[in-house]
Amino acid sequence: MSKSKKIIDNPTSAELLKQFAAFDNLEALYRVYPFARKIFPNMEDAFNEFNKVKNQAKILELPDQFNERFANLGWIAYESINMEMMQKAIDIYDTDGKDAAEKYIADSYDEEKLKWGILQFNGNREFKKRIRLIELVREDYLAGRYHACIPLLLSLLDGLVNDVSKHVGFFAENVDLTAWDCIAAHESGLQTLASILTKGRNKTNEDAISIPYRNGILHGRELAFDNKIVAAKCWGALFAARDWAGALDDGKKEPIPKEEVSWKQIFKQISDTNLMNKSIDEWKPRISEDIPYLPFGGDISNLPENTPERAVAAFLDHWCNKRFGLIVDSLLYLTDTPKGKKAGMAKHDFGKYVPVSYKVLSIDDQAAAITHVIAELRFEVDGQEKFKEASVRAIYQDLENNPSVRSIPGGHWRIVQNSLTDIIYASSL
Repeated sequence: MSKSKKIIDNPTSAELLKQFAAFDNLEALYRVYPFARKIFPNMEDAFNEFNKVKNQAKILELPDQFNERFANLGWIAYESINMEMMQKAIDIYDTDGKDAAEKYIADSYDEEKLKWGILQFNGNREFKKRIRLIELVREDYLAGRYHACIPLLLSLLDGLVNDVSKHVGFFAENVDLTAWDCIAAHESGLQTLASILTKGRNKTNEDAISIPYRNGILHGRELAFDNKIVAAKCWGALFAARDWAGALDDGKKEPIPKEEVSWKQIFKQISDTNLMNKSIDEWKPRISEDIPYLPFGGDISNLPENTPERAVAAFLDHWCNKRFGLIVDSLLYLTDTPKGKKAGMAKHDFGKYVPVSYKVLSIDDQAAAITHVIAELRFEVDGQEKFKEASVRAIYQDLENNPSVRSIPGGHWRIVQNSLTDIIYASSL
């Protein structure tokens, strides 16, 4: 892989590295000229904080390191892949070889990973409409029925790419799976993977394979494709395709105009980071039993403002009254979807089962920006009352929708829709 084809050269990573280099130069000047310390006495703290961030930024190198070792084997890096898993896979590859590393990666595609990966499919219409089949594939995979799940995963992958691109499928010769500033859609990612998976298999083969060769499998020439590693690679390709689709939803098919960052903005970011770190250090979780107004089931205005329990109560009140447009304003969104489309999605997701009433039972402050609000929902189904308890996850964000600390003013609480999956997507209550 040439230098010009590295993921770390993507605009976001490249710009960050450029800022690091500029800051290194500024720090060097600061240390050479002693009078600068008198003029800027607080710069030492700024440099220390920035150097910590710079050390953490080594994670930017992982996607390239992963693809350099594994892309030709059928594994690629993508946005939602677990970074710790990638790092460990690289370490295993370098110490114990590719077979041990591939087994480790395949084992990482377990029940929990599939659960959260499939939940992300709800954010894209083409993926969402295929969830019924994807759930069936998951059952086969977890049961070890690789002969059944692999052909269907390959078929779903092909159809999804066709519908998202509105052009051709994943395995077409002229497919374009690239996107601007996207890990999965880098030319060393999905585009390379597609070229590997579509290699011709012109002879019937009875030996086990470790790459999901689409033509050989679907045309009946590969007779020993049914193993966990091949199946896991299909899942990896599907999750990577979801991240590619997300990049297209975000308008990243073509480059986005570059926004210059001034030194004033950089210093403000450092100052904001220091405030954030201080606020996190000072934060302490509340004890639910010590909150006098819980359990709660009355007028929402009686709950303290800007608390997660009030945000969840307001959201549940909107749900009970089918205010789908206001539900949109309460939810956490990972993609920039038009509000009108969000309202339609909310009506589809929350319109199937609508609670008659609710009660906030307790809270669990899990982090400075995260609280789980335990609520009891009452439904009427076929003339009968049914009660469901839900742990509704709320996240505190700043005005730019970045996670923040609840003690920092100007933010808002947003509801994570996935925390209600067991209710809104249930086949029955």
